[in-house]
Amino acid sequence: MQDDSQERSRFRNLSQNAEKTQTVYHPGVAIQSPATTKEDLDTSKIGMLFSIIGGVIALAIAIGQFMTSELDSDMEFLYLASGAFLLVLVSYGFVEIQYRRHKQISIVHDYVLSFGHLFAVLGGFWLSRWVLYFYCGYFPDDGIMCHGKSGSSGWIPGEWGILAQATIFALLGFSQWLHNDRVKATILPRMVTVLSPLVILLIGAEIWVGWADGVISLPLILSIIGLTGMGMWLGSTSNRAPLFLSSAFLSSFIPILYELSVGGGAGLSLLVLIVLMQGVFASAKGLSRSMIQHGSIGLVLMVLIAELWAVSEDLNIVIVNTIDNSIISLPLLIWLSLLVGYFIPVHMRRVPWMPIGLAVGLIFLPSPGSAIAWSLAIIAFVYMLNVPKTRRWVADWTYIMLATSWFIIDLLSWIGGPFEVLALDSNFLIVPPAALLVLGYVGSQYNRISSAPYHLAVLLILFSHEMLFGTNTWLPLLFVIYLISLVLREATNANNIDSDDTESRKNVSVLVLITGFSIFILEWMNRLDTGLGELIGVSELGVEALILAVALYALGRNLRNIEYDIGWMGSNLTKSVIRVSDWNPYTREWTSKTSKFEPICLGAAMRGSMILPLLIFSLSAAAGTETWVVLLLLMPIIVLMREILFELPSDNKTRAAGIWLLFFVGLPWSFRIHESLISGGGDSVVMAQIVFDMIMLSGPLLGHMMLIRQGVDYEEGNASDWILYGVMAVALLDVSGGILLISMLLLVIIRGIQHRRPRPLSILPFVWAFGALLLISLPATIIESGPQIDSLLESRSSLFLGIEYPAWVGLGWIVAGLPVLLLYLRDTMNSKSEEVESNFPVIVPSISVIAGLHLLIPEPHLLLLAAVIFAGFAAYYGGKLVVFWLWPLMFLISLNYSASEEGWFGSDIGQEVYTISSLVTWLITILYWKGIIQSRAGGLKDPEV
Repeated sequence: MQDDSQERSRFRNLSQNAEKTQTVYHPGVAIQSPATTKEDLDTSKIGMLFSIIGGVIALAIAIGQFMTSELDSDMEFLYLASGAFLLVLVSYGFVEIQYRRHKQISIVHDYVLSFGHLFAVLGGFWLSRWVLYFYCGYFPDDGIMCHGKSGSSGWIPGEWGILAQATIFALLGFSQWLHNDRVKATILPRMVTVLSPLVILLIGAEIWVGWADGVISLPLILSIIGLTGMGMWLGSTSNRAPLFLSSAFLSSFIPILYELSVGGGAGLSLLVLIVLMQGVFASAKGLSRSMIQHGSIGLVLMVLIAELWAVSEDLNIVIVNTIDNSIISLPLLIWLSLLVGYFIPVHMRRVPWMPIGLAVGLIFLPSPGSAIAWSLAIIAFVYMLNVPKTRRWVADWTYIMLATSWFIIDLLSWIGGPFEVLALDSNFLIVPPAALLVLGYVGSQYNRISSAPYHLAVLLILFSHEMLFGTNTWLPLLFVIYLISLVLREATNANNIDSDDTESRKNVSVLVLITGFSIFILEWMNRLDTGLGELIGVSELGVEALILAVALYALGRNLRNIEYDIGWMGSNLTKSVIRVSDWNPYTREWTSKTSKFEPICLGAAMRGSMILPLLIFSLSAAAGTETWVVLLLLMPIIVLMREILFELPSDNKTRAAGIWLLFFVGLPWSFRIHESLISGGGDSVVMAQIVFDMIMLSGPLLGHMMLIRQGVDYEEGNASDWILYGVMAVALLDVSGGILLISMLLLVIIRGIQHRRPRPLSILPFVWAFGALLLISLPATIIESGPQIDSLLESRSSLFLGIEYPAWVGLGWIVAGLPVLLLYLRDTMNSKSEEVESNFPVIVPSISVIAGLHLLIPEPHLLLLAAVIFAGFAAYYGGKLVVFWLWPLMFLISLNYSASEEGWFGSDIGQEVYTISSLVTWLITILYWKGIIQSRAGGLKDPEV
């Protein structure tokens, strides 16, 4: 055999022609060497594959037609065999003369030789068939070589006649191989030689099964194994990977065909032996490693299909007789054949898809034998990690598929029904995830596998049914303790991680996020409760999660200087996802374009070791609504304020992160208190409501006073807007019925006006509308303890989606919009002389004031009409031309509303309203054309909304 090289050409004279090509230098002329050899090789390989596919089809049709044709008598087999051998002699003689004269053959002789090989196989079949007929005429038997005496009605050869014919075909194949090798035949004669035994087996699914009385008997088994082995051996010794792959694919398909013909598992049982032989022949050094690598995908896939078929149909192992074993099932035996048979080629780095396929195949193994396969798979993966030649991507995908297989098996076990057979034993169920966690961490630490597959495996284990819904109480707790121990190890070695080591910092950040997220999810699903809270008399608290949250925060403080924030992590993940790979036709390599996506940094406060412990603490303590439980909220608030005000950088990003963390910390408490109040009713505000609002109010007020003390008069950037958005979000957590909501919104008005933030001031009226809706849903509010004014307590339909609100809600809309409008008008008047552009919005505050007045005044239709007219004059005098794009429509709606309520214009309301509105719109257009309206604008600038 030749050396195992990927660069070796499989095609006659191609490399020789390439070597003879020489570049001739001509003075003054630029000469470029031809670079088409690789393209020609690829084109030739593709052509070879298509030729083989076409050849298989043609060969199967030809042999099938000749072998299955009906004859008038059995003697005609002798006549056909004689004619076939005559053609063989003529063909071989023609080739032999050419070879003896010139010591090589041409392509014409290749075709003639192939023709001779084909008729040699047909002649061998016809002659052997006639010999069986002759033998049974003189030595008849019942089921061995004959089914009675030849010539009788319905006579056919017996089952051992199959082996006799198979032996003849094997001898023919060997002799043709010798002939091909001697005359240096090329691809076509070798293809006929390699594929003929396999095509005979394909046709035999119809003929030979009938000879064996419809079963796969011992002679048929020996024939199938012998001919498939012969075909694959001929393919491997041809030193042509396409020929071997063709023979291997056909060999894998043959058991499937016989299974369709016979059923019961007898056909698929033969696949076990064939896969074992495939592995041996695939290790032949003369075969191209790259083509075997790609072809192994299909071979492994066929094994998985057979495994799925066997488990879904509950097929038994049948080798002559049925082998009934509760542990060693047919799917397990097929899986083991892949493991053992392909072991040598995997060592030679030829079949990288075998370990990946083995991992996927674990899904289809019935219990209890699946435990054996899982144990072997884990041992094999350990061995793989310790082999230096193991490629990273193979180890990564094998590990991912192992974790995915366990996840799917656990899910299918819970579904039950037809999948119940796949369920692992309850005592063994935790062994695979435990082993995968340890192997993944050790492998990633020693650079044997990438960190991403390990993190994915952790998430798959976290979201498995056994982890989230199982009955094992200690499994989730042991899982998070394991993760905490990994964080402890990283925290201990934090000083050894350089700030420029991006990969290590990223792995630490992901580990902290996964650990905190796992604790949060398991506490949310109530899977961390071991009875400790009930033992110490606080059953309503998640004591285990509280302890884990404190531990995670304490360990995270050592990692704060190396941990990335969640914004950086998310943007880095997005950058990796949108990275595009390009094919370079000149270098024939894949390259990745560098993305221009810039990382988004949210600040040190948004690191995982800060966010997740606070959320876990809040979630675990928010189960109770008693006053002393609500007081526990002080602990995360104190920690948060200490970090924000005294330890982290004093900038807008930090303050924005702090206010949003405050919102997420208070959200579980607010939700539980709301739920308790709405379901329990009550006619008075309880102390827990007031305590919660006061605690939540203390953080923003303290921050506001610190800013005043530091003399911060103006803030810039989007982060300052996000601070006010966060304050508004915190306001919505109000549970007392006004303390937190009103105080926070007043703070937004003050800071928004002081720092001229138009967007938060525009959103404020909508936040008040939603907050008031939450407030009136409470059974008792702090506002009800104030003076009772009937006109303010009366519910009326509002302009906000027609929702009914008490009239006092209108005061909030007026307070949210009127100060902004007054400051806008002040800036507008000052801009005529001082050229100062206003940063305050006008449209939303105007709508807010109108909505507020609509609730407060009993006859809102007249107010609406007057407000629209006033808005038009205000826009004119303020120079806000953009208002006139919307003003005519608003005038039409308000005029129609008022006319309908007051009965103006009699029965022709629509016509009159449309006429007046059209006239007014026409007047505005005339004023615009004459330049009168533009004269008030002071320059064409788009105002901020």
